[in-house]
Amino acid sequence: MQINNFNNNLYNPNFGAVQIAKVKSCLKNIDTNLEIYELNAKNDKSFLKILPDKINMKKLMPGLTHQEYSRWQEMLEYAVDNAMLNDRKTLLAVKDEKPCGLLVFLPGKNKFHLDCICTWPVEYGQKVKLAGTALFNQLFKIFEKAKADKIKLEAITNGPYDTVTKYKKLGFVECGGRDSKIFMEANTQKIKSSLNNLKNLISNTEVETFEKENMNEILNL
Repeated sequence: MQINNFNNNLYNPNFGAVQIAKVKSCLKNIDTNLEIYELNAKNDKSFLKILPDKINMKKLMPGLTHQEYSRWQEMLEYAVDNAMLNDRKTLLAVKDEKPCGLLVFLPGKNKFHLDCICTWPVEYGQKVKLAGTALFNQLFKIFEKAKADKIKLEAITNGPYDTVTKYKKLGFVECGGRDSKIFMEANTQKIKSSLNNLKNLISNTEVETFEKENMNEILNL
């Protein structure tokens, strides 16, 4: 990724995003390189506010119904709204200087709660392979370091894609539900098993840096 000169911006409180990992995945002999950033609710607010207006699902992914487009856009806006809460942690996936996924969660001593994950294409008609999986992989690593007991989430059933099946593959099990949501959770053992399985798909290199970056400047929106 092309990074601007941040010598004057190092530790600048107006910037909050920090790159925490470089990810390389391989699916069907196709390699995908991603960067994972952790955003700051306060200092990255201007970037987060403009993000939903810059992502046009209809232009990026053809063939869905009007309702599916609307629901997808709602998921992105919901993720952004939660990302601006001070008690949340937010992970941003980036491919070729373009944001392609957002994951927001509430960490806790014993339990993590996943508010939302939303991914989108950066090229017409082509979803970024394993973008969501890479974000989950990073979440699992954070969860493991925190030594918490469970991750909980609510999977929607009226979105454009089948999220319930995907979450089950990542180790989550159903534990109730209402309306168009299914409650799911994964315990420490399931997360550990998922991390082990994901090693076959994803190579994750953690980045140690103190540079706080201005996402409006380094990303192609």
